[in-house]
Amino acid sequence: MARTFVRIFAFMLAVVGIYAYVGQLLPQFEEHPPRKNVISLQTTPDELVAIGQELTRGKGGCLVCHKDAETGNVRGPDLRQAGPKAGTRKPGMSAGDYLLESLLKPGEFLVPGFPNMMPPANRPPANLNMAEVKAVIAYLQSLGGGEPAVKLLAEDFAQANAAAILQHRGRAAMEKFGCIACHKVAGEGGEIGPELTDSAANRNPRELLAKITNPKAWTVPGYPAGLMPAGDALPEGEVQEIVGYLANLAGKGYSATGAASPWSHEGVRLGLVIFLFNAAMLIALAIAGRRERAA
Repeated sequence: MARTFVRIFAFMLAVVGIYAYVGQLLPQFEEHPPRKNVISLQTTPDELVAIGQELTRGKGGCLVCHKDAETGNVRGPDLRQAGPKAGTRKPGMSAGDYLLESLLKPGEFLVPGFPNMMPPANRPPANLNMAEVKAVIAYLQSLGGGEPAVKLLAEDFAQANAAAILQHRGRAAMEKFGCIACHKVAGEGGEIGPELTDSAANRNPRELLAKITNPKAWTVPGYPAGLMPAGDALPEGEVQEIVGYLANLAGKGYSATGAASPWSHEGVRLGLVIFLFNAAMLIALAIAGRRERAA
């Protein structure tokens, strides 16, 4: 009996060694995504300005046409002048009301010398909710050296809560990083870059991942090269969600590794090792029991 126990113990040590070997072969990722800025009724004016800056430069896609620094695009008015001149644009309208109207109904008043080409901020491609619109206003007011004068209300968050429940995480990431400002996806978005709705039908997940992290990987014919910023600094998890969302739109399955076969996923392989270990243990116990009875 002692010899049988020693054999089983030795077998267990061998299997644990295999576990350790396989485990060190698996890639280890430790991701620390940036703190998500959430707007609430308790958000301070300084926090609202910071969130508004992030929205202006990201999800809102404002810098596709405007600039908020010395260098940038000049298709639209300089955003550094939006706050200081807001109170003088339309007679009888306060600065805050004008900025709100300019974001939600941009065609109501056009700055001289600029065409009517801005979509409403609360519709695609930006699709900002009211709380986010007010954060952008706070940022615009701060650019002129003024104090944010917007007030958040409880009803500002109703739309955001309803949309968050229904939205795919990949779609949310595309809005967050401003992809929708240049690309049309599922009927919504800009037309500066190619439509992405069926992009996964012609490209596998690894190619899409490569394009996001390194836009120079290829250029779609008919579109200028060099416009798309590199996404190599984006959190890996959110990039994976974007690719997964595009794959779902094209009716294709997708795994986190970007491989077509589920057997290539590390979790599946580890599960197979666990299954084999348990099966081997049962076989070893059955053999030991048979020998003991035979003795």
